[in-house]
Amino acid sequence: MPQQPDLFADEIAAAVRQQAENNSVSALKAIPQGTQLSPSQQRFNRMLDRIEKLKKQLHEMQTISDAHRPVYHQTIAPLRASGQALTRELVLWLDKRLARKGLSKNQQRIAATILCHLSEPLAIQGDVEMQTLHDKHSPESLAQKEQAVVSNMREMMEDVLGESFADDDSFDNLHDALNIGMKRLREAAEAEEEKRQQAKQRKKKPTAAQLKAAAEQQEANTTLRKVFRQLASALHPDRESDPNERDRKTVLMSEANAAYERRDLITLLQIQLRAELADHTSLARMAEEKIASLLVLLKQQVQELEDELYHRRQVICQEFGLNPYQSISKTSLQQSLKLAENSLKRNLAAMEEDLQKIQNDQYLKRWLKDQDQLFNDDTFLDELGDWIDPYKYR
Repeated sequence: MPQQPDLFADEIAAAVRQQAENNSVSALKAIPQGTQLSPSQQRFNRMLDRIEKLKKQLHEMQTISDAHRPVYHQTIAPLRASGQALTRELVLWLDKRLARKGLSKNQQRIAATILCHLSEPLAIQGDVEMQTLHDKHSPESLAQKEQAVVSNMREMMEDVLGESFADDDSFDNLHDALNIGMKRLREAAEAEEEKRQQAKQRKKKPTAAQLKAAAEQQEANTTLRKVFRQLASALHPDRESDPNERDRKTVLMSEANAAYERRDLITLLQIQLRAELADHTSLARMAEEKIASLLVLLKQQVQELEDELYHRRQVICQEFGLNPYQSISKTSLQQSLKLAENSLKRNLAAMEEDLQKIQNDQYLKRWLKDQDQLFNDDTFLDELGDWIDPYKYR
């Protein structure tokens, strides 16, 4: 195989540096009055640094994974296709062999079971011929299997919630059942939390600390709204006659809307700088005057960025087969790709070998006996349908 192209060139580092420059928070930091910063000012600056670091990590991780994605799919997709083609070939061969004599009833049962489990993933992906063969050899059709899963899920959800679903709820397929079930569970959890909060409020009056926190939150919301309204007033594109300036304001207003939606104070303030609606001194002075309310917003933003970083890391690890706790880097992604590639190649070689050998009935019967023993392993059936290792049962 030709050497894989390296899409992790210096552009990644350059893009990360550029993103860091565009999102620099140094202009927003509290300025020392006298000789040193107050504890609140120090905390404010630390949170700004933390936000800048988290944004840089998010951007770097996304840039690296985006660069890796084409290489990954260029390598894995042909191997997947080969694995599916060999799987189809094995299913078709087993179907023809089951039509002939020479196998005991037990051997026929094992062969039919293997055929069904190999054909099911392909049938679910839309292969009509595989669905026909699955339903031909399985005691239950794919439609019956899905309906059984849907019914079981509905019963489980009703048992958890303690109530029956309405007849007009759509439970036609597994996707609908999952969506409806998760929605109801989420609604039930939210209702329970609201009841708990209301009961807690009725039992005791808010403490001084709670009142202070509520006041700071209200002030934070007011500050955020004020900054956004200033931007909306100054950047409204309909008020601009110059086409180029109107386009620039349209872009900035779109960014401001998105930032306000996610309560991203830092980005809103940076847009003020880019739009020349404020200078570094005025923003720093605002940070001094609104320190308490701004700290509330920054703390919330730090938490949201940490949550987003965790979520994106999990998605990328799942996509590329990394350990959930493994760091995402050029090296780790390349190592994971090599492992997946080698694993698929080994499985393809094993499938090709067995497809050739099972033409001989003596080998076929030994092969079926081995599979019967593997069926006693609880994890076997799950592994059998795994696309990345379609021949683990060998």
